[in-house]
Amino acid sequence: MLHLIHPALPRAAALDPHRLRQQSLAVAAVGISLALLISSSVSVSLARAAETASQMTTVQAFPATDDAALAATAPSAGAAESAPAEGAAADSAPSTLAAAGAVSAVREEFTIDVRPPLVYPVGANAPVGSPFGPRDQACNACSTNHTGVDWNPGRGTPIVAIADGVVSKIGPAGSTLGVWVAIDHVINGQEITSIYGHMEAGSMPYALGDRVRVGDVVGTVGSTGVTTAPHLHFELRIGGRAINPLPWLAANGAQ
Repeated sequence: MLHLIHPALPRAAALDPHRLRQQSLAVAAVGISLALLISSSVSVSLARAAETASQMTTVQAFPATDDAALAATAPSAGAAESAPAEGAAADSAPSTLAAAGAVSAVREEFTIDVRPPLVYPVGANAPVGSPFGPRDQACNACSTNHTGVDWNPGRGTPIVAIADGVVSKIGPAGSTLGVWVAIDHVINGQEITSIYGHMEAGSMPYALGDRVRVGDVVGTVGSTGVTTAPHLHFELRIGGRAINPLPWLAANGAQ
């Protein structure tokens, strides 16, 4: 065993037992001192580690959040009743901001105006008073070759533009067609003009060059000009030549 402590100890023990005892005590004292020193260092390190861990736990246990700050600084019920007006206004500010945010989050209402590309001027079911083409003379000034179609929906019935277009001509009340308007369109790639005649005086709201949309009211049914009763005289012209409106409207999907 002695050779494990120091290689020379077994030989020293054989030569001088007393000296060996003194050396052994000295070695033991040194060992004990080293053990105490190491133990003290470990204790100090553990204590510092424990203190650091305690500080970290304390910081993590009490995070500085807005809610905690508000809760810590919020006045009691009694204090709130006696608070000045400025304090009340400050307390109500978050609610006001929240309400404003809620209002701004509400989407504004809107409508989508969807219209068909082509419509009948007084509806698809209006009664026809006089068709397109040759006819008997209804009055001395009436024509025998009808260049349009007459619809009889009743006086004052709204008349609408058959398609999007631009006002190209306006007739005076003293003309044969009375109060009338012509609108130029491009329908299915084809340039075409629609004419609306015998409208009530003062019912046509447009001027030359105005743009109109399909379904916009261009006047009301009247009996201005050469007529025997209130009706709409309606014409379609392609390249200046009048065509039969009824089959053309049906073939192009008028509604």
